[in-house]
Amino acid sequence: MVITSGILQDRWGIDGEIADYFANKRAVPQNNLFWKNKRIYLSAGFGYLTIPLGFDIMFKKGIAKEALLADAHVTLMEEGFDRLKRYEANEISPEEFITQCSILLEGKIKQQKLAADLFSFVSGKTPQYFEFEQNHKALARSDSFLFTLVDLDISDEWVSNFLPYWYSIARPILLLDDFKDLEQDRRTGDENTIIELGNNKEAIEKAYSLGVSDLDLLGEINPLLSAQLKLYLKDALESAPIVKERA
Repeated sequence: MVITSGILQDRWGIDGEIADYFANKRAVPQNNLFWKNKRIYLSAGFGYLTIPLGFDIMFKKGIAKEALLADAHVTLMEEGFDRLKRYEANEISPEEFITQCSILLEGKIKQQKLAADLFSFVSGKTPQYFEFEQNHKALARSDSFLFTLVDLDISDEWVSNFLPYWYSIARPILLLDDFKDLEQDRRTGDENTIIELGNNKEAIEKAYSLGVSDLDLLGEINPLLSAQLKLYLKDALESAPIVKERA
């Protein structure tokens, strides 16, 4: 499926300029593991769609598009995704990932407290300044995306206000994977919110309710995206394997 700027705007409620930039103008990064063997910048699937979705929610919460779409900022994000993919593929160790991120961001960090908290997070330490997802470990596994913010001139107050809206999109997307991959995650031992919540039909209902609650908040700034993700979440709840679990 080709992700067009029209789809991003009409189906996901993304700002037209942001949609056009990522769907039409941004070239595929070279020698980048995240985009390995990719001919287009945005492939189907939330791994790639989270980029324009994340940039759009940052814009809707007040960051100027000129700052978000600056080449240096987007390039830094892309290079960070390459390091993250290498870590996830076990090409580099957790320590090497942290070191490479530190080198990548050297001299570029403007939001020092957020950067410090994110480095604490990836190091397994407790963040000191901001409230991250800590109640459900499986719902914090996309927080590395927040490194995208540290080179921007944003206040502590802005970060604190933004984080609930970030989770209002990040957590439901992760929950969609958790519903789809439940059986596989049981076999492999991978993180899964439903398993974490009790691994039973009550856990399924709790996970669904968490997603709906987040999407209610998302609806304040992007009602179209909120409605679309609610449909996806409802479909996940009513999929054959999950219906069998809930019986």
